[in-house]
Amino acid sequence: MSKAGVKCVTLPFLRLRAVLIPMIMSSAKCRPGRKDHYWRLPELKKLKPWQYAVYYVFGWISRVVTTLLFCTCRVQVFGQEIETKYLAENPGKGLLYASWHRGLIFITYFYRDLKFVVMASSSKDGELAAQASKRHGWIPVRGSSSYRGSEALREMIPYFKKGHRGGLVVDAPRGPRYISKIGIIVISRMTGLSIIPVMWSADRFWQLRSWDRTIIPKPFSRIVFLYAKEFIRVPEDASKEECERYRQLLDDILNRMMYQTDNYFKSPQITDPRQIKVPEDMLQSGMDK
Repeated sequence: MSKAGVKCVTLPFLRLRAVLIPMIMSSAKCRPGRKDHYWRLPELKKLKPWQYAVYYVFGWISRVVTTLLFCTCRVQVFGQEIETKYLAENPGKGLLYASWHRGLIFITYFYRDLKFVVMASSSKDGELAAQASKRHGWIPVRGSSSYRGSEALREMIPYFKKGHRGGLVVDAPRGPRYISKIGIIVISRMTGLSIIPVMWSADRFWQLRSWDRTIIPKPFSRIVFLYAKEFIRVPEDASKEECERYRQLLDDILNRMMYQTDNYFKSPQITDPRQIKVPEDMLQSGMDK
């Protein structure tokens, strides 16, 4: 092949790379008005230019796929009046949401384009989640309980104080599943914002063999989405022991809601998942399924 022929093949790629990489990096701001440390994370510094492009494209593909999949599903929402009333009575005030990691895919879609703030792991796997969440209109802040967690929490708080909503899949990043980390309790104590637990399930879904047992609704399935009956409010002066009790309370609420949503479609006579009685032994933190 001639040199001219080589140029015809390589130059378009170089131009594409020159456009894509600045675009990806410019969209990765962790916090407005602050010097960006996003691409200085150790794991991300190891990525090659083509890998940046792959992650960016993955984000958009995830948006298209989830839109096509979930638009075929029928969603029943219960208890949303607690959120509606809160937002009406507290305009411009943030709100914290908590759920288990297994339901992250549909939760990201359900709250799409609302500029929710969420924590995404600083790892390469976390970059996939970060790109997907951004294409769904979320604001990812990088960190986890195992690395850069406290920094990420500090970066999230200004967003919440400005009125953004958001929260955490509280057993992330690697479990144990159905046992929450203390992070969202700390955010609630520092910001004065309430926590609303949410949960969903479906009558037909795929379940992955991952640590969190991720569930993905099948096409044309029925989905039930449930809000907790009450908020969790953590006092500003709560002690370490009190924060731990609130964390355990959050576990019990989420496990109760998970049992109710998982069994809703198994009981045709039940018209509301909140009518389902939950065995006491299912309310122990760390419930395994």
